[in-house]
Amino acid sequence: MYNILVLENDCIQLRTLSEIIRQAGDMFNVYEASSISEAFEIAEQVRIDLFYIDINLNEDSGLNFALEMRKKDRYKLTWIVFVTIYKDYMLSAFKKIHCYDYILKPYNKQYIQKLTRLLLSEGKAQVAVTAAREKYIIVDVKNIQVKIYVSEIIFVEVFIRTSIIHTINGAFTINYLSLKKLYSMINDENIIQSHRSFLVNTKYISKIEKTTDKTSYKIYFYNTSETALLGYNYKKAILDKFSNGQGGEIIERL
Repeated sequence: MYNILVLENDCIQLRTLSEIIRQAGDMFNVYEASSISEAFEIAEQVRIDLFYIDINLNEDSGLNFALEMRKKDRYKLTWIVFVTIYKDYMLSAFKKIHCYDYILKPYNKQYIQKLTRLLLSEGKAQVAVTAAREKYIIVDVKNIQVKIYVSEIIFVEVFIRTSIIHTINGAFTINYLSLKKLYSMINDENIIQSHRSFLVNTKYISKIEKTTDKTSYKIYFYNTSETALLGYNYKKAILDKFSNGQGGEIIERL
């Protein structure tokens, strides 16, 4: 049996999220807290295996509660997932608290249940070890140092002096970082240049097709509706990688 603590000051959302988690499996015991003081009391009395924490609480920020949990030896490495309506808060969360993920309201039931099972499966120790060994880069986003795992990068686009890193957890905008510098930092065989302004992770490519005007090509990806460009000088490298067991489809042979 795994113990999960849900901290959410809105009673309706607290019940909704708790019920979603309970429906994920019989092995999950869900504790509910509508205030930080109540959450502290539960976390002291019961060993919690996973926290779902709402950032925007009436009395305080859920970030502060998470920071206090991290000071306790028993919770230094415990999974933390934040619940929020403001994605910008997550930059601080990833930097200071090392949360695993965040959930944007309104809730996606299937995603929450899948995430809960993943983190609290019998193989969670192996998941943690794998994550610790994963390659990552650290970039400056609005004066906050953000860790981005290379395996989660879908593609990168650069416009003049601004770089946007699209990941499975959202997009991060970095000023004054060139494509060449980013390419050197990432240094991964699956992430290669597709255009003078784009790097793409070939593992996420779903299809490549000509644009309607037949003058250029677009690259489509799994996990995002955003697209990247494919330049003539980079076609061979992309196609070789894409066709070598990557799956997907090519619309009109390039």
